[in-house]
Parts: sequence; structure tokens; C-alpha cells
Amino acid sequence: MRVNSILLGSQRWFRYVWGMDQKLDPDEVQLAKLMSLPPETPLAVLNLFEFNEVANYQPGDPEYGTSAAEISGQEAFQRYSEVAGKFLEDLGGRVAMNAPFEQVLIGPEPANWHVAAIMYFPTRGAFLQMLSDASFQHASRHRKAALQNHLMIHLNGETFKN
Repeated sequence: MRVNSILLGSQRWFRYVWGMDQKLDPDEVQLAKLMSLPPETPLAVLNLFEFNEVANYQPGDPEYGTSAAEISGQEAFQRYSEVAGKFLEDLGGRVAMNAPFEQVLIGPEPANWHVAAIMYFPTRGAFLQMLSDASFQHASRHRKAALQNHLMIHLNGETFKN
């Protein structure tokens, strides 16, 4: 079944590409929960992004050690967003909200987030399909180079339909 191969591919991708960095990647329990949820349900993804001042490309990234790596975290994230945004659109999704972060009114401080965004996917399977795509995975190096911290919360996507 296509969904099962997407789920397995996505699980491998999380472990290999994201490397299970606690600030930037899901842990094993979070990943197992993601894989257990129904793939046909709509999904909204709330993201809080904290950018590196300077992009942090790693050895093995084509940009590492070149002038292409001499950019801000926000510029590296823009590289990632160009690819991720196309995938989101091609899968029938959209950016439902994107705004600069202002403050924490209730909750723990300090919060150094720069941007909050909600991405809508017509199905959880579409989200997993994006994650399992080789060109998306390749572009994800820009995401890792861009971010100091990332909070990703999955929401019921029904509210964001239309």
C-alpha cells in the first residue's frame, strides 16, 4: 500500500536527514505517534521558528565551506521555504498563517522565536509524502542550517479546510 511505504520512508527520513536533534527533530515517541495516526485526516502544522544569526551548514552539505554558506539563518530558511512551499502547494496544501513573533504572554520565558506559521495539508498522508520525497529531503539541509530551534505542533486540520 502506498501510504505504508510513505510512512516507512518518512520514518527513515526523520532518523537519517533530521538526525534526531532534540531541538530540530521529533524523538522516537513523537515519531511513533505520528506514524500511528490516520493518514487520511486533514493536518495543520503550527511552527515556531528561531533562526540562527548565521546559517550553520554542516560538512557534507554542498554549501559547507563555500561563500554560499555565508548567509543568515533567515536566508537559509528562505531557500528551504522555496522548495517546501512548492511541495505544499502541489499536494493541495497552503500556508494558512505566517507572522513575526512578538511575545509570550503566558508561558515560560525566554522565548526567542522569530516567526510563527501554520501550514495546512489536506491529509496527514500528504505531509508524509512530502517528507519522503528525495528533493524535499535534499532541500531540508537549508532548514537545519537556518534554525536554532523549532517547535512543530500538529493540529486537527478540519478547522483549516477552505
